[in-house]
Parts: sequence; C-alpha cells; structure tokens
Amino acid sequence: MWFGQRKPRRFEHRMIYADDRKKFLGELEQRAREELGMSEKKTTTPDFHAAFTSETSHLRRREARQSHGLLVAGVALLAIIAAVLYLLAR
Repeated sequence: MWFGQRKPRRFEHRMIYADDRKKFLGELEQRAREELGMSEKKTTTPDFHAAFTSETSHLRRREARQSHGLLVAGVALLAIIAAVLYLLAR
C-alpha cells in the first residue's frame, strides 16, 4: 500500500434486460424481406441539420462566423509566413 497506488475496480456492465422477442421478430422480418426480394430499404434520410440550420437565423450566423474565422486565420498565417520569408531574404 505504501509503494504502489491501488487500481480502481474495473467497470463491467451486463445487460439485465434483453428483448429476445424483438430480436427474433427483426430477424424474421429480414428473412421475409430477402425471400420476397425486398431486402434493400428504399427510404431516404433527409439532412435534418441542413434543414434546421437554414430555418434558424442564429445557426446561420454561427456558421457564417465560423467560416469567416477560418478565413481570417488563414490570411493571418499567410501574412506571418510572408513576413518571415521577407526577413530571411534580407
């Protein structure tokens, strides 16, 4: 105890509740879809982030500030590099 630090007890999570019926029904449905030739789902997932951002003005402003900040940082970095190259050329 004096020469070493005790290690914390390891975390172990066992699933208490398992829904075997739901898993069975999902597998049964998947097999039925494959047998009928409908295995691929033809659902499109909409881009919720883009839709939500376009509808809310504060998120549009935030994205504009973030892109503007990157532009300013890039210009500042180029200016520093140009100044160092100018001083090295002298």
